Amino acid sequence: MADELVLRQSTLLGRLMLDYETTNELGLVDGLLVDVGQAQVVGLLARSNVWQRQQPYGWGQIGTIGADSLIIHTRGPAFSNSAAQPMIGLEVWTDTGNCMGKLVDYRFERQGAVVQYLFAQPDKSGLYGLGPDAIISAGRKRVMVSTQAVEQAEYFADELDQNVWQATAQTTAQSIVDQVQQRAQGWSDYAQEQWLTEDLNEQLQSTTRQLQERTQGLRSQLNQQVSNAKKRIKPLNRALENTFENALDKLNDPGEPTEQPAIDLESFEVWEDDD
Repeated sequence: MADELVLRQSTLLGRLMLDYETTNELGLVDGLLVDVGQAQVVGLLARSNVWQRQQPYGWGQIGTIGADSLIIHTRGPAFSNSAAQPMIGLEVWTDTGNCMGKLVDYRFERQGAVVQYLFAQPDKSGLYGLGPDAIISAGRKRVMVSTQAVEQAEYFADELDQNVWQATAQTTAQSIVDQVQQRAQGWSDYAQEQWLTEDLNEQLQSTTRQLQERTQGLRSQLNQQVSNAKKRIKPLNRALENTFENALDKLNDPGEPTEQPAIDLESFEVWEDDD
């Protein structure tokens, strides 16, 4: 299909989008944007396979619609249209308060003018076409049409839409696969981050244990040195106590001279210095 006069929204879904200036891939067509009041396709959404985000482009930025891709002119102001919205999946309600089904597709001219909205009814086969003038009002979840317009809706048999539904199903399936892969990559990144965090925590815990062990070792060495010092001082304290007691005895009884006992140096033990 190359710039056909009447296009189907569903046949463009999943089509590759290329930048005219750089030939870079902009993504895949993920949907079209419609100004319901003007009954005009005003933009399209590109979905990047890498970031899974939607980037809008104006319908006027399309240079060519080819069989394999859409050529987009990306230079110029960014697309902006507050009235633009996706139409697929909106519920179809009548002005008498009856839900008739959901919009599943639409036909439009190459320049963007909507020709017909297609909706499916839950209890009936095929698709039904509504002219753009049948839309009374529209929101982000549903559209309202007249009961007469629903009764006069054009019928499309199932076999006429076989290829459309197949293309839509393939696009939807690919979208789901891409989303699953993206989420899996996200979980992989999360798991890797968690692994790095756990590894860092383990290293910190190991370092803490080593510091505790070294502190305990220094504490044990200090206690041992204090104990050795007490052992060395104890004999000297006893000798000094004996000398002091003898001096007191001599002062208390000066008439009886007593021989001052000499301090037996050999009684002191000699310890080698600690390493």
